[in-house]
Amino acid sequence: RRTRRRTNSVHPWESMLAADKDRLVAALKQNALALRQKELDYYVERYSNIATQASIVAGFAFDSLVELEISDDMRAALAPGGRWKAELRWMETVYYGSASLTMALALYTVCVASFATVYGHRLALQGPTGSVERAVAVMMKQRHSIFVTYGLSLLSLVVAAITMSWIKMGVAATFVSGIFLALLLGLVRKHQQMKALFRIPQEHMVQGDVRLFAGAEHVDVSRLEAGFGEAA
Repeated sequence: RRTRRRTNSVHPWESMLAADKDRLVAALKQNALALRQKELDYYVERYSNIATQASIVAGFAFDSLVELEISDDMRAALAPGGRWKAELRWMETVYYGSASLTMALALYTVCVASFATVYGHRLALQGPTGSVERAVAVMMKQRHSIFVTYGLSLLSLVVAAITMSWIKMGVAATFVSGIFLALLLGLVRKHQQMKALFRIPQEHMVQGDVRLFAGAEHVDVSRLEAGFGEAA
């Protein structure tokens, strides 16, 4: 009986060693989650900024739809034999269509960016193990649609501004249209330049995940649990 008790007993230093292992795993997991949290905060701030800008664009589009009143004289100038000696009445349709499209795309950008921010934060904070990584992955996947719709809203806003100048400004319309077109081309060119200057090669892209090599498998540190690495 005494021999059996000695064999089955657990020495104090063995319990201390197991507790030290658990603390080490917990510290590694906490540091890995802190890196993931920085990545999550980056996307949250990014989407919050673009949602603010898109709401301003939507306000411009709403004002243009409400404030501009096309009078009979303006319509007569766009008719054949009017000021421009050509059929330009289609510009009224293009103006209202592009202004409405601007507002719709901007509102879509605001809503999707807000959804990603709210639900991403909720998943990361209240979800099970691995939820921070999943929240970052989902928010990363939404960036393409958000930025494309925001860019299209700006494009349609410029189209609305050009057609508005032909409807309202008379002989100054050509000059004003040239300014807006130069702005559009300048923005596209500058975007491409800055995208190339700040480009990060895919093989050098650093993300917030921290992985360990456990035999032939990769283990995400943020998913570690107490008891990792113990012998079976």
